[in-house]
Amino acid sequence: MKPSLAHIVTIIVITIAGVAGAVVVGLLSYGTMVFSPTSAGFAFVSFGFSGALIFAFYHVRGLSEAITAAVVISAAQFTVGSAYVTMMRSILFSFGLNVPVIALAFLFERKLATHRRMKFAVVSLTYGAMFVMLTLLSDLFAGGGGLPATLFRDNFLDGLLLGLGLGLGVQAGEAFTASVEHPVAKKETV
Repeated sequence: MKPSLAHIVTIIVITIAGVAGAVVVGLLSYGTMVFSPTSAGFAFVSFGFSGALIFAFYHVRGLSEAITAAVVISAAQFTVGSAYVTMMRSILFSFGLNVPVIALAFLFERKLATHRRMKFAVVSLTYGAMFVMLTLLSDLFAGGGGLPATLFRDNFLDGLLLGLGLGLGVQAGEAFTASVEHPVAKKETV
């Protein structure tokens, strides 16, 4: 395979694996409502896809293309999401959940490369924390009188589960592509 074709295949495999991980966990939590754009469970599909795509682009193409992918997918999520939720909540969640993924991808590709086995746990906790923070910010910007604690717990759990499925899926995709690339590299050097 040519390097460009290999890159495309790697991006596709990691993205599909990440989305699959997030969707499987979403199905366990929301059932088939995970496929309905008006359901809260649709976040597993939407943010599973965006997170997996960002991780895949960073893994294959680096920081600049991961940022470009994040901006493009965030803009698309904002456009689609604004039809179902308020404009402020849509912009907060679409950009607010995708930007930390770039930082996580950077950390695990560069700084914490030896600790990749822990990626799913860090991704899971980050998504859980971001769901809580973004829920709080959207309430503050909307001038709300306060949200019940159960909403924050439910959002934390949703973010935690989304991050868990996404992280495990991305790790599985990366492991699969690495296992396929190694035999090819050994044959070329012989």
